[in-house]
Amino acid sequence: MDLLHALFLGIVQGLTEFLPVSSSGHLVLGQKLLGFETPPIGFDILVHLGTLIAVFVFFRKELVKDFNLVFKKKDLKIFWLVLVGTVPAVLIGLLVKPFLAEIFNSLLLVGVSLILTGLFLFSTSFVKKGKKELVNFSGADALIVGLFQSLAILPGISRSGSTVVAGLWQGLKRKEAFKLSFYLAIPAILGAQVLEIKKLLQIGNGMAVPHLLGFFAATITGFLSLKILKKVVVAGKLSYFGIYCSLVGIIVVITNIQIKI
Repeated sequence: MDLLHALFLGIVQGLTEFLPVSSSGHLVLGQKLLGFETPPIGFDILVHLGTLIAVFVFFRKELVKDFNLVFKKKDLKIFWLVLVGTVPAVLIGLLVKPFLAEIFNSLLLVGVSLILTGLFLFSTSFVKKGKKELVNFSGADALIVGLFQSLAILPGISRSGSTVVAGLWQGLKRKEAFKLSFYLAIPAILGAQVLEIKKLLQIGNGMAVPHLLGFFAATITGFLSLKILKKVVVAGKLSYFGIYCSLVGIIVVITNIQIKI
């Protein structure tokens, strides 16, 4: 992997991880249509850690505030909601793990999933502006958001998009839906990478610079994409991304069907 390739992949990871367009779906499309090779596992871990750092930096004030509530008032509500919202993705992830290779090898599935993501995002145009704060959110509400997060196991379903949309459907304020989505991202990203962390030790000396370049690119672009998405969510303009996902999904489905015919 050369420096240009590492920089490109880091930027793509940072942008698509948080913008509601599905990073996994774009990864499959890139590998299938553009001839991209699957990056080394060590590189994949680093760019995901980069996006995780972006979350911590972006939400630093909210995280400090919520941690203070825990230590001063022993209010575990926010952590209970994140825990409940994380469980469905863990359970469903374990169930579909034996089929992941087949799932990530289907362009048709990616296309259909992108269309579904587009429909999710379009639906927010018809959702009334929510009034709930996270302190008023129930465990059942969080479980529903978690179920939508588990759909993102499919390449083409956006994790950020599906969780923000589910939060809005449950009556959360836009800023609160945005925050919950990325609080849920912390265990989702961390849990997916921690089992492979030992692979970082296998990075050769000659590959250290490309790996670090990808890491910093993912961190910076991840932070910037969070700023963009927050503005889009607060403005109620998620449907713009719905147009993009739907168009790409339709093109992928039509192209895939024509190839098979």
